[in-house]
Amino acid sequence: MDDFKYLLNKEHNKKCLILGGSPSIEDIQFEKFDGIIISMGNIPIRIKDRREVNYWVNANSLFPRPDKHYDILNEFKNTVLIFSSSVLNSAETLDYNQIKKKLKIKWFDYDQRHFNGLNCNEQSDYRFNLNKSLNCCFYKKGITIQEYLKNIYKTDSHYSTGSTVAIHSIAIAMILGCKEIYISGVDLPIYEKNYRHYGSSKFKLLYNFLNEILKGERTIPLRRVLSILFKTNQKSVFYEDIPKILNDFEYLNNLCISNKIKLYNLSSGSTLNKIHNLKFLDPKDFNNF
Repeated sequence: MDDFKYLLNKEHNKKCLILGGSPSIEDIQFEKFDGIIISMGNIPIRIKDRREVNYWVNANSLFPRPDKHYDILNEFKNTVLIFSSSVLNSAETLDYNQIKKKLKIKWFDYDQRHFNGLNCNEQSDYRFNLNKSLNCCFYKKGITIQEYLKNIYKTDSHYSTGSTVAIHSIAIAMILGCKEIYISGVDLPIYEKNYRHYGSSKFKLLYNFLNEILKGERTIPLRRVLSILFKTNQKSVFYEDIPKILNDFEYLNNLCISNKIKLYNLSSGSTLNKIHNLKFLDPKDFNNF
């Protein structure tokens, strides 16, 4: 599937729940949700016994890589994998022959950085200019997810390259035609020590970190583990990008409002609550729907 038309209005008028990696997803009864679920990272694996996600979105180069982790991905028979080819191709070229041969679930790849079809070193967008060409530039698509969203909703601007996969997940929900979108587990903490993984005490976090290394599917940064264990004031991986992240969320939120799409944040401790017009919905009220 190499065209956004595959996704366009595929879930028209449905509800959508976006699940991030923070423990706040335990505040909601996601297994009872009467809509589609979009998730990321290794959360689909952690919650599989309770609910299989409909869409698994990836925008990192570690996990899941469709050309290496196909055995894990193939266990999710009813899940569509959506991954950023530009991110995955940045350092190591994706083996599409292996993907087509070994990956049995439906998949879709998108570009999130080559605006106007230009290479990374040719970008005029001040939010993204690496001053160099990367390996991904050899595999750029005709249009980015940001530009496609901009076109279907007829706006004059688009969001940035996206410093968290949750941003692309909202964009995908909008492209799918969802009319109610709920965000849970996207906390974006200032400090690494305040970052909490779903289902992870300190002991469990260390166990998961070592287990991921052994399995070759690491998603948890070492700096985060050390900061949480030793309570250092190491700034989070999001820290420098938080202003840009909030601007992107605000852009998407305003786009939802102008198109009568309901967008709610379900995490009371999330940095997203700094966005003044993004609605917060108490998880208890969400569970009573």
